[in-house]
Amino acid sequence: MQVRPARATLRIARIVGVAALAMLLAACPGGVRSGGGRANSPEAAQRLAQSGDHAGAARVFEQLAASSAGLERDGYLLSAGEEWLASGARADAARVLALVSTTLTGESKERRSLLVADVALANGDFERALGELRLMGEPTTLPIARRYYDIQAQALFGVKRSVDAVRALMQRERWLTDESDKRANDWHIFESVRDAATHGAPIQPPPGTDPIVAGWLDLGRVGLELSRNPFGAADRVKDWRSRYPTHPGQSTVLDQLLRSYSADLEYPTTVALLLPLSGRQQAAGTVVRDGFLAAYYQHTTGLRPHVRVYDVGVGSPADAYLAASTDGAQFIVGPLTKEEVASVAAVADGRVPVLALNFLPEGAHAPRGLFQFALTPEDEARLAARRALADGHHRAVVLTPTGDWGNRVAGAFTEELERAGGSVIARRSFDPQENDYSPEITGLLRIDESRAREEKLAALLGKLEFEPRRRGDAEFIFVASQPAQARLIRPQLRFHFAGDLPVYATSDSFEPDPQANLELDGVMFPDMPWMISADPASAGVRDSVQSAWPARASRRGRLFAFGFDAYRLIPLLKNPASARLDSIAGMTGRLTLDENGRVRRDLDWVEMRSGQPRFVGPAGAAGASGTTSN
Repeated sequence: MQVRPARATLRIARIVGVAALAMLLAACPGGVRSGGGRANSPEAAQRLAQSGDHAGAARVFEQLAASSAGLERDGYLLSAGEEWLASGARADAARVLALVSTTLTGESKERRSLLVADVALANGDFERALGELRLMGEPTTLPIARRYYDIQAQALFGVKRSVDAVRALMQRERWLTDESDKRANDWHIFESVRDAATHGAPIQPPPGTDPIVAGWLDLGRVGLELSRNPFGAADRVKDWRSRYPTHPGQSTVLDQLLRSYSADLEYPTTVALLLPLSGRQQAAGTVVRDGFLAAYYQHTTGLRPHVRVYDVGVGSPADAYLAASTDGAQFIVGPLTKEEVASVAAVADGRVPVLALNFLPEGAHAPRGLFQFALTPEDEARLAARRALADGHHRAVVLTPTGDWGNRVAGAFTEELERAGGSVIARRSFDPQENDYSPEITGLLRIDESRAREEKLAALLGKLEFEPRRRGDAEFIFVASQPAQARLIRPQLRFHFAGDLPVYATSDSFEPDPQANLELDGVMFPDMPWMISADPASAGVRDSVQSAWPARASRRGRLFAFGFDAYRLIPLLKNPASARLDSIAGMTGRLTLDENGRVRRDLDWVEMRSGQPRFVGPAGAAGASGTTSN
């Protein structure tokens, strides 16, 4: 189990540190002076950090370090490492950390210790992170204290010491004197516990736990349920209030949560659902509909909207949209395919907001009031490219199926990898109807070329045996496939001398089946909580689905969660002028709304271990423990 560090607080600490460094160097005759408009000044790096371009800030700090020496150089390197961490480039953070002197003193020594601990945390080495903090001792300044207790708490969550993790976060309050900062600290504790629960940390308080600590643990679970599935959380909130009547979270956190989620559950009176319930897309449309209705039936009876379903498989999607508008729909969800969405976009006039369940083609105009939500393998391919780069891998070989799907996924992966400085050095396509992919794999890895060379050499030397080798310039493999092919490809990669290369994939490679998935060990991919998370909110909905559809529950996969989240999004998007989606922990991922009206998904990363997906945390982390279940 890997937990995301609380980056908002760490960002504040970094900015304070950068500002102090800039002032110190500006007053230093031998240092780099204030550069104003210079591209490689401390002020320029600070501006990049404050704007969110942490990778850019890290590069500037590295440039400054290259032209500096001594303590000044180490200060720049520490800032570079901190900014690389903020950008998700853990490998670069570790690379820079290795250049920092080990004989620092004072606050510089503390910053180095925190960087060591944070890199260890990112790599799932929680015990090393805790050990480094023990060696460091108690922090001496507020910025150091904020980072210290955050890192300590995340590492403690990682080793399943959730009670101690909450206590660590509560220690931060000793450093705060302003009441607004203390209220913000309460919210920070809540968010940290909620996010830890999201990634599988045990947050059930054991008997005898201090009631304040126990209250934070229970409130984190309530918050997760409110975010993931707010329709069934009312009883949980009432129960928490009665058990912790004097808890500080009552006024600083829960009241604000309830105000937010009360507004998020104000649905329009009438909703239209446009889906293909006949024809070639019938199966997909039916599963999306069932997920949508599962969320609907968990909603309080008197607060549910009236839902009318239109089958776009028997007529024009544009006609269905116009009929729904005429029938008085105040919000429209659907249709499902790109072609159907383009048909609706051509006639949508903005009077009724629409949540389309796919993306329009790139460059197509989205009319006013049309939002787009999709599960696309191209997006996951881009995530895989960014993940591999953040893990320190730049040169890829790519294996995808023949046909349009494989070409689109490979194209998205290649574009993203090259945009960020990586490269695809070879690609092969395989026929998904075959079982033996040796020709494609040996060509991809240049084993056939190696075999030819070794055979010639063996003949010259009079040897009867030879051992071919795979290419040495590949740093990782990206594979896009369906589960049946993935279970064949992974062992064949091992057979052909590529067992040591990291393998990244999309979630299409995975479906829950521990026995069948034993062959996938070592494959990393991003996926939605519905498929991989064992948190109480996800597990509760899965259990209710099993009860409602015992004969068909095994078919309730990603499209089911997609329909569930589509219903969840309606109240957030019902007023296009004020539509907001700050970030909700949906069944399909952490959802946000971009400036183009597209709902974006942030997914969790897992690695297959012993047939089960295990969380490996944010980019750069690997090898973390914590088996998920489905």
